[in-house]
Amino acid sequence: MNKEIAAQLAEARLAEWRRIGHDEWQAMLDDKDVRLVVSDDGKRYTVVSYALDDGEGRIRMSVTVDDGGSSAFVPLVRNDIMSPDGTFIT
Repeated sequence: MNKEIAAQLAEARLAEWRRIGHDEWQAMLDDKDVRLVVSDDGKRYTVVSYALDDGEGRIRMSVTVDDGGSSAFVPLVRNDIMSPDGTFIT
């Protein structure tokens, strides 16, 4: 798996989520979104994203990316955490 491309795909998905508010995130808790994406290198990647309750009103956005090979066992993972006021915790 090309980790640079996988990271770009994960960051692009997180950027989509960053544009919506906390209330919309709350509605997505425990939902999973699975996308098959063909990248510029011609490989097919699976991008799985979901939101989880991280406690104290925070929501964790998690994105995993793999190319269906051995990376499926250890995918690239990116996370963001949004606080109840809509700011992101780094």
